This record gives sequence, C-alpha cells and structure tokens, in this order.
Amino acid sequence: MIITKFFKRELIGLFLILILGLFLRIWKIDSPIADWHSWRQADTAAVTRNFIKEGFNPLIPRYDDMSGSSDSFVLNPLRYRFVEFPLYNIFVYPFYLFFGIDDKYHRLVSALFSMGTCVFLYFLVRKYSGRFVAFISSLTFAILPFNVFFSRTTLPEPTFIFFALGMMYFVSEWLEKKKQKFFLLGFLFTPLAFLMKPWAFFFYLPLLYLVIKEKRLLKFLIFSIIAILPFVLWRLWILQHPEGIPASSWLMNGDGIRFRPAFWWWIVSERMGREILGATGMVLFFLGLILKPKNGNYFLHFWVLSIFLYFIVFATGNVRHNYYQVLFVPVASIFLALGLSALIKGESLFVPRIFAILTAIFLYVLAIFFGYKQVIEFYKINNPVIVEAGKRLDKIAPIDAIVLAPYNGDTAFLYQTNRSGWAFVPTSTKDLIADYGVNYYVSTNYDDKTNWVLRHFYAIEQNPRFVIVDLTKLKKDFDNNDREP
Repeated sequence: MIITKFFKRELIGLFLILILGLFLRIWKIDSPIADWHSWRQADTAAVTRNFIKEGFNPLIPRYDDMSGSSDSFVLNPLRYRFVEFPLYNIFVYPFYLFFGIDDKYHRLVSALFSMGTCVFLYFLVRKYSGRFVAFISSLTFAILPFNVFFSRTTLPEPTFIFFALGMMYFVSEWLEKKKQKFFLLGFLFTPLAFLMKPWAFFFYLPLLYLVIKEKRLLKFLIFSIIAILPFVLWRLWILQHPEGIPASSWLMNGDGIRFRPAFWWWIVSERMGREILGATGMVLFFLGLILKPKNGNYFLHFWVLSIFLYFIVFATGNVRHNYYQVLFVPVASIFLALGLSALIKGESLFVPRIFAILTAIFLYVLAIFFGYKQVIEFYKINNPVIVEAGKRLDKIAPIDAIVLAPYNGDTAFLYQTNRSGWAFVPTSTKDLIADYGVNYYVSTNYDDKTNWVLRHFYAIEQNPRFVIVDLTKLKKDFDNNDREP
C-alpha cells in the first residue's frame, strides 16, 4: 500500500512537470517560421508541406529550394531534400492532412516529443541516481529556456532526442535485466534514432560501458549491426541523388577551429555558460560532474563524455549553430541536478546545510533566469517583411509559379511565398527564366540586383518594404550597357 501511494505520487509529480513543460512550449506556437535558425526550420517544414501539395512519399522528400547546396555544388531543380529520414515530417503529416497546413502543428509535435523525452529522462536517471535527482533532471529539462525554445521549433532534433533516449533506456534495461520486452523495444527505437540522425552514435558510448560491464558484447554487436542496417540502406539510397544532400563535410572542422581558444570560448563560455546553463548553472553542473557515483555505476559519466566527443568531432557545426547543442541538454540537466542534490543533501565539507540549500536554490533560479535573458531574443521575428512579402506573393501568384527570392541563400523567405524556386541567384536571371521557368521575383532589398530587375521587368507591387516583379513581362530589352549585377 505504501509503495502504491508513493508510486502514484511519483507519477503525479512527473505529470505536473509535463504539464508545465508543455505550457511553456506552446507560448508563441503560432509564430511564423522566421525566428532564430529559420532557414533550417523552413527547409524541414517545406518537406511536410510538399507531402500535402505533391503527394506523400517519404522516400523522395522535397523542399522548396532549387538552388542546390550539396558538396558537389550542383543545382537541385527537382528539390530533393535528403538529410535525415523524414520521420519527424511523417508524424506532422496527419495534422496537416486533417486540420490543414499550419506551422504550429510542427511546433506542437516537437513539443510533444520533448515531453516524451522528459519521461525517458526521468526513468533513466532514476535507475542510476535515484528519484530526487530524476525529478530535478526532468524538471530542468522541461523548464530550461534554451531547451524550451528549441524543443518547439520546426526541427527534427526534439524527435531525435526522444528516440535516442528511448534507445538508451530500453537497451540499458535489456542489458541489465535481460528481458525480451526491453530487447524488442530497444530494437524498435535504435533504428529510428539512427535513421533520424547518425549522431545517435554519441548516445552509444554509455551503452558500450554497460555491455562491457554486463559481458554481453557479442549479443550487443549482433543487435547493433541489424538495428543500424535501415540507416545504412537509407544512406545508400540517397547517394543516388547527391544534388539533394546538403553540404556537411565542413561541420567537422571546416574552418580549423577545433581545440583552438575560440572553440573553447564558444562551446564552454557562450553556449554552455550563457545560453544553456548560465553561469550559476555551470557551477552546479561541474559540481555534479566531479561527484563520484555512490552506486559505482559510471553510465551517466560516460554519457557526458560521449557528448563532449560530439562537440569535438563536429567542432565547426557546434560553433556556428547553437541548435546543435540540443544533444547536450539531457545530460546537462542530469549533472546540474546531481550538483543541486549534493548541496541540498549537505556534505561534511560544505557550510551548514541550511546555507547550502539556500545556495543551491539561488544558483538554480539564477541559471533559469540567465538562460531566459539570452534565449528570449530567439523568439523574435528577425525580418517581419519577408513574412508580409511572402504572403502577398502567395495571394497574387499562380500556385505553380516558380519564384526567385534572393535572401543571402536563406530559404526562410522562399518558404513564406509557398512556392518552389531559388533562394539565391546561382546564374543570371535571364538563364533562370529560360532554363527553369522562373516567372516571379520578390525582394525586400532594393540592391543593384533588384534595381536591374525593375529596369527590365514590370513590377506587380512595389512599396518601400518589398517589391514583386513579373518576370514574364519584359519592359526593356537586355543590352551590354546594362549588365546584370
């Protein structure tokens, strides 16, 4: 009876965390995809939208951009988008199918998967560090401002983290308890995690630690080979269309920043110390990191080591894009919770317990506050005019129009037009018209390119904020004296 009551209280506490976390994530859920990292969000959202517009085919995902961004620098007129298997888009697709195309459904699905991650995180941590640390870990994951923002974006990361932690939980249960049901669930989550991101490998190191500890290397090796096979098949499939594979080799160390002082400054000071944990959260995190696990199991320490290896391997990617550090958030929440727990429980080397508890609470609250002050800027619409101009073109242009929407290669502007086309000008406008049927030009910038287009073609709409030009209506013939910029 006592155990049942405690279990019910435990579930109620976890349920309250999930409600709080979901409530935080639905704030501005209807924002247009024009906030922080909108270019990556737009590319992801376009795939789901095109499932509705062009037919559901997850083996041939397409987005809006024809420009091409592959390592081979070839154009992509068929708009292939071969990155992760579009599992995230598959989960959003039913919402689009039954309720209509709306960006908020992408954000909602991300938020729901993030709450699922909270559950896996709780039970993983409870296994190795007890209920109190598990509770604080899940709470931190649910309310950490950095994670709140990125787990309601139109990115595949929240879904990937869900499957990665599910993989860790079920496989660890199988390795330790040797039950068939955990094997089957682990066998389900592992291929899905790898299909979404090959970075699932960086969640494997703590599992390898358990494999060696439990002496189950051969079985785990066979399990891994079979489970990772769908990922291998997916990679072989997409290699047939290199024009649809975004450039990625630069992510590892494309600018030579790895291990340089700037690398440590960006990762430790800017990302971990300002955006994710805040200065005071870093104190709790490192305190938790240096504590020896009382049960002698270093599963969590191998996990954090694995994520630091991820930072090092993909050095340039982690420096340039802060959403790459979403992988760090679960383990950051754990070790912050461990540090907080150590202060609250008190140690002989600390000041009297009442002061330690007050210090722990003070550091924790400041960590959330500092993160909020940094992350609140991410919610802002960087350039509202691209949303306005895109919606205007969507109203006046035919549904099959092909649009030239130059925005420094950022596809967020093109996405707002609800049309396929070009996010930058890889060749002359004349060639794009002749070879690819581009028939509309839209810009929020009156630069030399826009002014040249206006001299040669008739504008449908022109105001101080943006211009929409019909490229099928020639105003002035091309001549050598007025060459295109």
